[in-house]
Amino acid sequence: NVQFYSMIAMVGMGAYLGMALDTYHRFLYRGTRNRLIVFATDILFWVFQALLVFYVLYLVNEGALRFYLLLALLCGYAAYQSLFRTIYKKILELIIQLVISIYRIIVKLIIIFIVKPIKWIIQVIIVILLFIYGLLIRLIRLVYNVVLSILLFFGRVCWFFVPKRVKNYLMQFKGVFGKFKNIFLTTIKKVKDLLDRRKK
Repeated sequence: NVQFYSMIAMVGMGAYLGMALDTYHRFLYRGTRNRLIVFATDILFWVFQALLVFYVLYLVNEGALRFYLLLALLCGYAAYQSLFRTIYKKILELIIQLVISIYRIIVKLIIIFIVKPIKWIIQVIIVILLFIYGLLIRLIRLVYNVVLSILLFFGRVCWFFVPKRVKNYLMQFKGVFGKFKNIFLTTIKKVKDLLDRRKK
């Protein structure tokens, strides 16, 4: 019984090696890969397959390796190559295309239900922030114009009640006040230009 089970297991592992080899070649793209990468992956592939075959053999007959078991392994591989390879490769390609289609559908669903809503929300937030920013700029300008108008009005009223001697005395400093006025107006103009640029 142990020998029979061992032979059946090795025949099955031979068929499995054929399927694993075809699957490995399908995903490796050997012609476009670097030779060093291909060499390293080949070694890892065959080491893994050898360990797997020995593990199955260990489960069946505690790892006793016989010559007829190697023949059974080759028979399983040959049976796969002659009977099942074409069918398996078609099934493998069908599964790959199915997985790719499912992946694309999932990506489209993520874009439709997650990415686009988030993008739309961000755009709405940006529009609202720009609208609030524009309102604040207009409010600042309005307050500035109102305050400036009030100050000018009270300044003219106060200037009307200033005695003539004081006016003549202050007129001596007209040039200094003119310089300060120019500096003040220049600063206000620069602030307005800066606000206009940011608004644009």
